[in-house]
Amino acid sequence: MCDAPATSVEHVPPRCLFPEQKDLPQGVDLRKQLITVPSCDLHNGSKSDDDEYLLYALSMNIPNNQIAANHFGTKILRAIKQNPAVIARFTAEQIPVVVEDTDSGQQHETVAIKVDHQRLKRALEVIGRGLYFHHFHARWNGTVAAYPHFVLAMTEPNAEKLNEPNEKMAAIAKAYFNDLPCFCENPEVFCYQVANCAAESAVIILLRFYQGSHATLIFKADGSIVGAGETALLIERGSA
Repeated sequence: MCDAPATSVEHVPPRCLFPEQKDLPQGVDLRKQLITVPSCDLHNGSKSDDDEYLLYALSMNIPNNQIAANHFGTKILRAIKQNPAVIARFTAEQIPVVVEDTDSGQQHETVAIKVDHQRLKRALEVIGRGLYFHHFHARWNGTVAAYPHFVLAMTEPNAEKLNEPNEKMAAIAKAYFNDLPCFCENPEVFCYQVANCAAESAVIILLRFYQGSHATLIFKADGSIVGAGETALLIERGSA
């Protein structure tokens, strides 16, 4: 992230996403060999609020696995009781919705919550830079564009049109990364996959949280914005 001397280590992704031992059955450990990268105190400490925001955003996503549901019912509920203002701010703007499980057809009554897109993308970008350093043993000096596929436009008049590029990119990434290796020791909570695209000076990393929340990160040396069409091109030409 910067040229300052490393004075600590930072977990990538944040350790708060991983359930503590006291909240798990005996013998289960979901904090095995967590990824850490060197960090200065400024960047390590300044991102704690974004880490918490990311945890809340991810844990409320319906397609997630039971690990996420249990994490919300233990650690996150304890945090809410200690500081209810946090969840109050997070859920300040909500609308009732009915969602359908595309596999079972079962419908659920729930609420949709407005998220801070910039904050969410910033948290994902920091994770991406940390993973790049961990995976390639070098710092990434270009741009990182984050596309969280678990966030959808709902109330906008042109919501369907707004969602189309993100949904297309999610489908492309899902198909391409399906057979590529996953990295991390705790895939029930988090794992990532990498596609190198040397010809375009780009790298694509797919993040998988709680098996149901995915995000695509595109690392581009020239700083240009990447759309779904170019993502398809990068993936097709890339090699894992």
